[in-house]
Amino acid sequence: MPKKTSPVAVPLEDVRSLPVADNPIGRQLQEITVLTRAAADHLGTTLGINRTDLAALEQLMTNGPLAPTELASRLNVTTAGITLVIDRLERAGHVVRERQAEDKRRVLVKPVQASVAQTYRHLGPMLMSLNTVLDALSPSEHALIEQFLNRVINAYRTTLPGATTDLTLSKLEIEA
Repeated sequence: MPKKTSPVAVPLEDVRSLPVADNPIGRQLQEITVLTRAAADHLGTTLGINRTDLAALEQLMTNGPLAPTELASRLNVTTAGITLVIDRLERAGHVVRERQAEDKRRVLVKPVQASVAQTYRHLGPMLMSLNTVLDALSPSEHALIEQFLNRVINAYRTTLPGATTDLTLSKLEIEA
């Protein structure tokens, strides 16, 4: 088992000297990050959209229809910027703007079901593989890994500017 390390003041220009860089789990987390980015890039290419547009589509698929201002807030972009994102996604056929019956001034952006289906077809093999891994865990392994991942998520949330539950899955979905 690797020895426990305490925080060390290291110049940020050389993160390779941080203790996490020598820890096998730290390296695996880094590899997951790299692979996740590669999977997102591949999905974006498949859908014909860039990373920002994909992040917006992910928010809509995860959280359901959102007002443009809420989507802008979640992606940390301006309202003018989110208008461009929504315009691109709408032109590509991935989202629609829906006026609300009770207030015609209110618009929600909603993912198009065909794009949701295409996304899940693309991600399906990976998600099924992850499901197989999860199903093979014993209850105690599952509890330990869940606790560890919650700590990792918390480390991200407490150190990244603007990182909140709004940027990822809802708290209820993470705890379930």
